[in-house]
Order: sequence, then structure tokens, then C-alpha cells
Amino acid sequence: MRIADFVITAAVLGGFSGTALAQVSHAPAGSGPETEGHWFASAYLGSNFGGPSATVQTNTNLNVESGSSASINFGGEVGYAWAGAYGAEFMANYSPNFELGNVLLAQRPKVATYMANGLAAVPIHIGNTGFRPFVSGGIGSIQLRSTIFVIEPSTTTPSGAALATTDANGSRFGWDLGGGLMIFNGPWGLRGDVRYFKATTENNVSDTTVGGLFLHQGLSGLSFWNANFGVAFRW
Repeated sequence: MRIADFVITAAVLGGFSGTALAQVSHAPAGSGPETEGHWFASAYLGSNFGGPSATVQTNTNLNVESGSSASINFGGEVGYAWAGAYGAEFMANYSPNFELGNVLLAQRPKVATYMANGLAAVPIHIGNTGFRPFVSGGIGSIQLRSTIFVIEPSTTTPSGAALATTDANGSRFGWDLGGGLMIFNGPWGLRGDVRYFKATTENNVSDTTVGGLFLHQGLSGLSFWNANFGVAFRW
């Protein structure tokens, strides 16, 4: 009888111990709130949209829309987050073929943005995976580089004007505001982002050359949206 009682008692205790060990071994790692800060970085590919549309010049001197304002964009960012909830980041984006409607363009311009942003996020943990919806915004520089047509005075004749090309490069102070989602499982993860960029408007034209007028028209008040998706890493 005592042997039977001992066996039953051992089985019950063993069952409770096994359940407790199973609960400990399957407890999700990192499921609690983040208490330490960390660096993060990402590289991404996306598209600009909602900016100036492509136009062509007709024989009636009317600008006619001829294409979409979407253009490819790629870039990256690096930042630091305290407790995974708030922080700062530096973001750089580059579009090698930005869609900008202007009759002077010899080729589609290149647009780059460099922004220093503040960031606020809501860390959410499900098992070993961390979800971080965020918003961020800040200030920086919006730059435009292109090649445009100009009249070549040395080869102009009474029968017509000859065209040449010249580089037009400029930058303006600007700002950005956007949001998205970062997902991490361990150090690696994904980042998706939708963002609005806006350059400040300059009403006074100080450079009256063809290049200066082009930059004033194309860069002053320039605004567009950007959507991107890429790989993220934290450490």
C-alpha cells in the first residue's frame, strides 16, 4: 500500500514539475517591455508619387500632361531608440529619375533628400516577434540636379537658335513627415514607410539665368510622397 501511495505521489509531483518546466521553456523570449536603448538601421527601395507630373510642350504652347508622377527611389536610415519607444534617425533618399514636368529638361532630374528626424513608436511584442508602429518627422535638405537646354549664343543665326545643354544644381531647406511599421525577430527585421516631403517656397528670384530660373520653378515649393520597403537591423 505504501509503495502504491509513493508511486502516485511521485507521479503527481512529476506532472506538476513537468508542466512548470514546459511553461518556463516555452515562455517567449523578449516578450516583456523594452528597457534598454539600441541602434537600428535599414536599407530600402520604393517609389515617389504625388509630385509634379510629366508634361510636354505642344505647338499651341500648352502644357499637356503626358505621364505619371511616380519614380523609383532608394535610400537608407540609421538611428537610435530609447526603450524602443522614442528616438532620432538620419534618413537619406535618392531618386535617379525624378518625374518633373519642365520643357527645359534634357533628361529627368535627380532628387536627393537628407533629413534629421525625431521618432516616436509603440513597441508591441507577440512571442519572439516585435512590432513597432512609428511616426517620424524632421527637417533637412532637398537637392535637385539636372541637365537643361539653353540657347547657344555663339552658334545662333538669324534663321534660328542653336541649343546647348548645361548642368543645373541646387538645394532648398525642407521638411518631412511620415510613419510606418518596423518588425524584428532577433536583430533582423523589416521596415515599411510612407512619407511626405516638402521644400520651402522662395518668392524672390536672385538668379535670373536660365539655370537659376529653372531651379526656382522646379525646386521652390517642391512636394511629393514616398513609399518604401526594406530590410532592417538593430544592435
